[in-house]
Amino acid sequence: MEVINKLECYLINLDRSPDRLLQMQKRLEKMQLPFRRVSAVDGKQVVFTDKEIDASKYEKYHGKYVTSTEIACYISHYDVLTLFLESDKEYALILEDDMEFCDDFMSILGELLSLHNDWDMVKLNGTRSWACPITKKNLSNNYQLVLNLLHQAKSGAYLVNRKAAESLVKNLLPMTVPYDHEFIKFWKYNIRLFSVRPFPTWEVGEASTIDYVGIKKNKKPWYKRGSTLVYRTTITLKRLLYALQ
Repeated sequence: MEVINKLECYLINLDRSPDRLLQMQKRLEKMQLPFRRVSAVDGKQVVFTDKEIDASKYEKYHGKYVTSTEIACYISHYDVLTLFLESDKEYALILEDDMEFCDDFMSILGELLSLHNDWDMVKLNGTRSWACPITKKNLSNNYQLVLNLLHQAKSGAYLVNRKAAESLVKNLLPMTVPYDHEFIKFWKYNIRLFSVRPFPTWEVGEASTIDYVGIKKNKKPWYKRGSTLVYRTTITLKRLLYALQ
């Protein structure tokens, strides 16, 4: 397919995670999907500034204290989007290094690229397989391209075009919530965001390099999370309003 030549696959991988790189290389080579490795930002080695993170808003919106590993994940995705815009490609498949793929992933990818006029970004994995989906198109092999009315976290695998990448890069910084909470705000970034249902990719179950155990320990007590409830309610209403439009 000619359009697949306009795609670049980016794999985000920490320098201290060579085993993950090797496993992903095997999976991608099995599918004959060329990729470009991008060295992830290491939160254990970098000190971040106000340019990258607005800590007060993060605590207000997310109800947790800031952790360097989540900032590093956020900046890693920002860097990949910037790198994509410096290329001559029209589409990017962005992957984290702990993903597994269904047997017909390449046919789904090809079909999505053939429908490139219908989307700006497509999520390929998430926390729940059902989030009040509205079907936009039926795909082959019982897959669907859907618009989700409810929040769907995770950012391990997604497709973007240049329009989406340009809008994200322009508006992502400074960070105020984790990346998988931010980049799906289609109303803020004025992009057509869809998901594939069921997910054609998923996490393999390895321990995350983001250290979610440490993040949970940073969670504020319930009586200090009123602003978080207000924020999430507002985001839910915005999502519903713009999705139904």
